[in-house]
Amino acid sequence: MKEEHDSNNSRKVGGKHININFFWFLIIILTSIILSAVITALSLEAGNEKAVNVGTDTRSEFSKLYSVYDTITDNYYEDVDRNALIESSIQGMVEGLDDPYSEYMNNEEIASFEESVSGDFEGIGAEVMQEGSRIIITSPMRGSPAEEAGVEPGDEILAVDDEPVEGMNVQEAVQLIRGEKGTDVTLTLARNEGDPFEITITRDTIHIDSVTYEEVDGVGHISINRFQRGTNDEFEAKLNEAAEANIEDLIIDFRYNPGGLLDEAVGMINQFVDEGETVLYLEENGGERKEITAPGPSNDNTDDFNLYILINEGSASASEVFTGAMDDLTDVTIAGTESFGKGIVQQTIEFGDDSLLKYTDTKWLTPEGDWIHEKGITPDIRLLNPDYYRVEMLGPDEVFTEGISDESVPSIKVALDTLGYPMDDFDESYDKKLTKTVKKFQADNDLDQTGNVTGETATAIMSELRTYINENDAQLNYLVDYINGEFTRSEIEKYAKEHAEILEIQKPEEDDSEESSEESPDEEDTEE
Repeated sequence: MKEEHDSNNSRKVGGKHININFFWFLIIILTSIILSAVITALSLEAGNEKAVNVGTDTRSEFSKLYSVYDTITDNYYEDVDRNALIESSIQGMVEGLDDPYSEYMNNEEIASFEESVSGDFEGIGAEVMQEGSRIIITSPMRGSPAEEAGVEPGDEILAVDDEPVEGMNVQEAVQLIRGEKGTDVTLTLARNEGDPFEITITRDTIHIDSVTYEEVDGVGHISINRFQRGTNDEFEAKLNEAAEANIEDLIIDFRYNPGGLLDEAVGMINQFVDEGETVLYLEENGGERKEITAPGPSNDNTDDFNLYILINEGSASASEVFTGAMDDLTDVTIAGTESFGKGIVQQTIEFGDDSLLKYTDTKWLTPEGDWIHEKGITPDIRLLNPDYYRVEMLGPDEVFTEGISDESVPSIKVALDTLGYPMDDFDESYDKKLTKTVKKFQADNDLDQTGNVTGETATAIMSELRTYINENDAQLNYLVDYINGEFTRSEIEKYAKEHAEILEIQKPEEDDSEESSEESPDEEDTEE
């Protein structure tokens, strides 16, 4: 039996018999199977690099995303940049929020973002935001090249140096607008659904002094341009300066202030309210509210001020946080026009590759629980800016001449009337009286006396009007006159309204604007 069993496990090779023990025979077979499996697995992994193993170890909602990624990387007719695919998919995910304040930033964009909260950058000095596919100017910064060139809140950027911005996100548009100090950039803009026009702006180094102080006819005037790092410290210094000058009436001016760092706004409120006082609430998507309180003692120098806050349609976010809190907690008087209405807050999260996600995570509410989003804050004293603030931009390539009727003609008449060339009417007719007035303006400015508004004449009218506006702050003067007792509240409101009845008043559409800080939740548009 033993010989028979052994013969069943023997093999004849070259006329010789080789006997194999059954145990070692099994070992050889198993080893071969294992080695074959390992080689096959390594081969598959090297030759077919998939993003994921869909359906086994991955969340099912991402299966389509992974399938698209694998299909493109495996089958696209050219080599693809895999990292670019991933970055663009993240960008698309954030854009899918349809939230102009949420954005994903790469390394270069983060550098721009950091500049915006530190206060120094090179550019034109304007806050921009994305509204759907549109790039909108939220506000030009006071004293910036953009403001001096005539850029206004609500202007839509159509092109930068003739390159259309359609399809760009806000950061891409900002990168086109930014540039070295002393270089020019030409913006193609649209205003109030009017025809496109161009403005050429010389870039400069923009240092944002976030707080400035002056006295106007015995009234203290503190202007806050934005909420950046250190703004509260600057604000405290100006408050103390006003107190040392024995100022009784103090205006805090937030016009065209797009917001910024939330903790700076909290610190500024704390100058006026005691430690532990609720200054705002943050509300998450589940409705849970977090109470934000004043972190320290108030500033004793603020006790005796008669306080006024000046706002307009460009006052947003942290400006509204401060104004809303002071309205609820103190005896402040708010003047100007309705604020922008941004009642949401952004937070940031950084990733290991130096990219950053800024996203809206909460609402903010005033101490009394009011949510001002898309409504804004209504002033106690409504002070409309005069018509000359709403003059339509006159492009040098346009031609306005006697006999035409055009919707831009009232702007020409308002501008000339403001500059000391009185007009009898402000209709759309370019009549003989307007031709005569234009010739007088041309003679005074050493221009060819054609009677037409075009070329150098249009440029000169716009330039002189901007200078006039910069030297005559109508809303501020209205409020100072009221404080000094020259008008009652109803009288100053009526006076302002009567000087704002020719050109239509339009509030910029709801967008951003805002920014975040690594220190605290924040807000805002992207700064150029």
